[in-house]
Amino acid sequence: MTVNDEPVALRWVRDAADLRAALALRLRVFCDEQGVPREQEVDAYDDVARHAVAVAADGTVVGTMRLVASGSMVKVGRVAVDRGWRGRGIASELLERAMDYARAVRAEELRLAAQVAAAPLYVKAGYRQVGRPFEEAGIEHVWMVREVIPLRRRLRHDAATGRSTAAGSAGTDPGA
Repeated sequence: MTVNDEPVALRWVRDAADLRAALALRLRVFCDEQGVPREQEVDAYDDVARHAVAVAADGTVVGTMRLVASGSMVKVGRVAVDRGWRGRGIASELLERAMDYARAVRAEELRLAAQVAAAPLYVKAGYRQVGRPFEEAGIEHVWMVREVIPLRRRLRHDAATGRSTAAGSAGTDPGA
């Protein structure tokens, strides 16, 4: 992808150095800028998540997100873009990468806890709000979902197989 005539590569984290750079970006964005306690930012889900990074031509990680697959759902979390790179479509591209991953693992939906201020970005990417706002790490959030497999297709498939489509509670999702 090209951002303001500068090449930016989107890729899955390849090694420990990529992951360290992604985590460092998250700490800058969520902890330093937004005041999230450091002990709440990095957690056990980082060890099992699929991480993506957006990398500038000079090798700097300028965007990141993590994905945690759980049953028929993929939880999108920790979407962060470096302050100097915001507003250039990097988060939107990362969210499209999340959709590609969800399709590849045959998930039925993507789910995320969006900061209320960032909710319009997710709406533009095809997500819809479910439930009421709640506080997490001192910041107001709202649960949002995006269907990967349309519900009507799931219901038709379930009628043929007898498989249940009951979704879990939004409040119990892993890996915010």
